[in-house]
Amino acid sequence: MIAIFSKFDMAGGSERRCVELANGIQRHTVHRACILAEKDFPESLTALVDEGITVVPHALLKPSHFVEAACVIVVNTDCREFSTLDYWNGKSHRHSTPMPIVGIKKMLFLYNFLVSPAQHLCEIAKFTDVGIITTNRKFFDEITKQDRYAAVRSLPRYILGSPIDPGTINARVRTQAKIFGCHSKRLGSKWNPDWPKLEKTITGRYPSAKFHFMGMKDAVAKGMNGVCLKENENTVSDFLDSLDVFVFFPEYKREEPWARVIAEAMVAGLPIVALDRGGTSDQVLKYNNGILCRKFDDYHKALVYLLEHPAVIETMSRNSIRISQEFHTENVIKKLMEMI
Repeated sequence: MIAIFSKFDMAGGSERRCVELANGIQRHTVHRACILAEKDFPESLTALVDEGITVVPHALLKPSHFVEAACVIVVNTDCREFSTLDYWNGKSHRHSTPMPIVGIKKMLFLYNFLVSPAQHLCEIAKFTDVGIITTNRKFFDEITKQDRYAAVRSLPRYILGSPIDPGTINARVRTQAKIFGCHSKRLGSKWNPDWPKLEKTITGRYPSAKFHFMGMKDAVAKGMNGVCLKENENTVSDFLDSLDVFVFFPEYKREEPWARVIAEAMVAGLPIVALDRGGTSDQVLKYNNGILCRKFDDYHKALVYLLEHPAVIETMSRNSIRISQEFHTENVIKKLMEMI
């Protein structure tokens, strides 16, 4: 059995990553999969879990699931405590149940939001076999370059993207740039307040250009003229199918370690315009399957370029489909099993 442990306080990209990892293990390996939730497990995720996968809420109260697993994959999200020995000894503010960590055979710590907590893994590594998984090259290299990670540099270290089930997304080649859009959670920093300005600037010059969104926060949506669907008002597959170009335009300081929404859009065959921070450059190759931006003028120029050069849309679309095969669940799980 291979266990996936994380907190499931919401049903966002990190939580969906956990579910798809479990589904992939169950579908594509000889191993059983188990999802271990720190506390409750969201009802909205239950329908996404494949039959036969065990979901254990409040799993820290049931240590046998950790001890019996061949490997426990700890998905850290933004939880710093998971990487500390105190957490597993029940000495953090999150819980008070000691875990017999010396009985756990192997632990892989996957850092998909913050990598700095990895510096503490040297203490856990005294009691069990420990490895580090980062979601992008930047995190991977940070451990090599910064002195605070000196004690964990010798631990096995890997890079692994998020698994995307291609069967849940309709892939097709785009041949025009008429409808631009994005979907995401309604979290504040995921939506740049300059979105209305960008839409107005583009449609003022190109009246035929359209903008579609899903999940845009109200403060930004009220300034938009395009279609603004509520979060989950449509399926991700159908929403992506309605677009010609995916524009990931969060606040300029937001750093996405590995944006699942970008990966899904690539699987769908969409050219990508995105903020050049975090791990986005691991997904988007500039002028190959999309355009990377740093500031407002970059986004403006990118959309104008695509509108004025429609021939590049098909090339970028095909490249998105080609590159995104690396994110298909079966291929991600194959890499994961090599790490285990």
